[in-house]
Amino acid sequence: MRKQTRRIGCCSSQLRTIRGAIQIASDTPDLIASGTSALISQLVTRNSLRHADLISFIFTVTPDLTSELPPLAAQEAGWGRIPMLCAAELPTQIMIPRVIRLLAHVNWRKRHGEPLHIFLPGTIAVRPVQDLSCP
Repeated sequence: MRKQTRRIGCCSSQLRTIRGAIQIASDTPDLIASGTSALISQLVTRNSLRHADLISFIFTVTPDLTSELPPLAAQEAGWGRIPMLCAAELPTQIMIPRVIRLLAHVNWRKRHGEPLHIFLPGTIAVRPVQDLSCP
């Protein structure tokens, strides 16, 4: 699958995805809101993104987080113009409890370098980053 390239002003960009996750100490609206905000802020800061670079967010939450929806918390934190979706993950025996995951679609402006996936305390990158380069 080819990456889409789009011109923004004088520079070209590619559609890329960036993953992130955070574990929440307990299922409370305040902790879910602050964790969601921290996750988005770290993803944006560590990848030197601008608000205009953000295309959409897809959140998933583990089934034990029910007191708040991450998209609502993100909207209240000032990200309301970004389209968002949220889904509940299926319960499994290997599930890390109380985790919010984020898949962000972005316009990637950097010619060199790859996006930094953000895994905050309590989470791990469950899937290795795939090498998509040609042999």
